[in-house]
Amino acid sequence: MKNNKNAVLHVWMLPLLFVLACFTACYLTGSLDYRSITDERSQRDFNAALGMPLIIGYLWLALRILHRRSGKRIADFLVQTNQLSQYRQHMKTLEKKLIRHVILAATLSIAITLVYLISEDLLAFNQPFSVLLLNVIAVPFWFFLFLFLIQSASFTHYLYKRLVLPNIHQHFCYCKPICDLGVSNVIFSLFMLLLIPVFWIGKSVPFIDGLILSATTAFMIVLLFLPVFKTVFLMRRHRNQSIQQIEGQLASLIMNGKDNPGAVSGDVLYQLNQQLEDLRQHRCWPKDGPVNTKVIIMSTGLPCCFLVLMWWLI
Repeated sequence: MKNNKNAVLHVWMLPLLFVLACFTACYLTGSLDYRSITDERSQRDFNAALGMPLIIGYLWLALRILHRRSGKRIADFLVQTNQLSQYRQHMKTLEKKLIRHVILAATLSIAITLVYLISEDLLAFNQPFSVLLLNVIAVPFWFFLFLFLIQSASFTHYLYKRLVLPNIHQHFCYCKPICDLGVSNVIFSLFMLLLIPVFWIGKSVPFIDGLILSATTAFMIVLLFLPVFKTVFLMRRHRNQSIQQIEGQLASLIMNGKDNPGAVSGDVLYQLNQQLEDLRQHRCWPKDGPVNTKVIIMSTGLPCCFLVLMWWLI
């Protein structure tokens, strides 16, 4: 129990401290003080001071959880398929991918921040300190956003390509945890999108922002769910093939038993029937009902809420 608490504390500590530090700094500089909201610009600064640290902390935490779950899923899968010797190789490959993704995310975050500052004429150092602080926080905001999206998609596709496809023929029953990980990535991504409306507090929602959010939601669902659908399709196909094969064996044994009574062992028939029952009860779709319901509600809720909000504003 103590080890579990320490592990949870280790995962939560840095993101939580970062969010609290950002909130404190933004409040001291005035951007997070609601009493200083006097116009649209100050409202935008307040929303940015509130939204960016929240999303940074959430994405940082989600990445740490994603890495821990992915490592555990890979280890469990390799143990079940007697390939534990390949664990170190998979970890090294994923570490190299992480380094490349960090470099790419850092490059994109700096580039987007500079483009935004130049377009909004905020690059000068004679700006208020609160604005300069928000400009600095924007860099890790974009960094964690890009890193989370790249890592989520990369993990799911890597597990599908390197674990599912080579083992689906012989170990399709063990591929379900890979689908569970894909669904978890979708849930994390949708929860992150639910934080985006923080930037619209006290403001009219730009139509283009809603379109971008809806398009991003659809793109992320397709991108992250595609390996899950492929895995489920392959699992169902191999399950049906195994069921047909066992049914054929049972039919053959029963016919032989009629021709040669006593030639067929009852234990063999029992084992085949047990295998057949296990295959018929095997669920290919990941997770359970409540989790799938959450995915459906969250994936459809964002576009629907935006349409309702736009209709109310118009």
